[in-house]
Amino acid sequence: MNEAGAYPSIAAIGRNMAAVAEKHIDRAFRNLLRGPEVVSERRFLRLITGEPHPFGNLAIVSDPADPQGTEAALEPLCRCGAPAAALFPGAVTEEVAERLKANGFDSHGVMPAMAVEVDALRETVLPSGYSFERVGSGAGGDEWANAFSVGYDLPRGVGAAFAPDAVHSSSAADVAVQYFAVRKGGRMVSTSLVYLAAGVAGIYCVATVPEERGKGLGAFATAEPLRRVRALGYCVGVLQSSAAGHSVYCGLGFADVGVVPLYVRMPR
Repeated sequence: MNEAGAYPSIAAIGRNMAAVAEKHIDRAFRNLLRGPEVVSERRFLRLITGEPHPFGNLAIVSDPADPQGTEAALEPLCRCGAPAAALFPGAVTEEVAERLKANGFDSHGVMPAMAVEVDALRETVLPSGYSFERVGSGAGGDEWANAFSVGYDLPRGVGAAFAPDAVHSSSAADVAVQYFAVRKGGRMVSTSLVYLAAGVAGIYCVATVPEERGKGLGAFATAEPLRRVRALGYCVGVLQSSAAGHSVYCGLGFADVGVVPLYVRMPR
């Protein structure tokens, strides 16, 4: 690793690349999600907001081969009466899959865990009339939470749990959690954040409001934060892709290296 504690290349990570990309979401959410609605234990992280969206009532089980930890993470989600989701950093074992099914969680596919070397990212350009900015707590953080919620079709209370105010983030260029936004005129229309951990830079919360999609804003909001933290020594970027974003990330140069299975429980 270099002076920043970051890997200089994907090759330097070697066989651990899948695990680094898969487990990064667990590390990130443990840092991002805080407060009385969050339970963070060695075996899992759990968020329960009661909002009517699976990502508002969410568990990340740290070991996809841990049936007891899975059961402990899921039980309060089943009792909360709202849609819920469970994520795993890697393919689950048969016993864990049986626990999920017994608790009413159905497979919702897998999110590809992806990686790219920052220097190999394809060029991205903002259209005329748009600007890119760092975002910190305060009024800008509120705007970010609103744009993220709208772009990801989340209840406002869920989006706010990931926002700069919840994390008490600054707009400094060297902090571990850095928030960004694309603005058109006076309105934020696209969001992202980068989280620096485990020797790589993870991209999260990439969202664009519906009327501004198809203009390359999400691609820019993904690539530009990685280029900025390259100055800190972070040479490898990772993310966990939605189905809608996968082609965009492939176009930027990301490649699939692992899987993050997603399970969803919808109340009757």
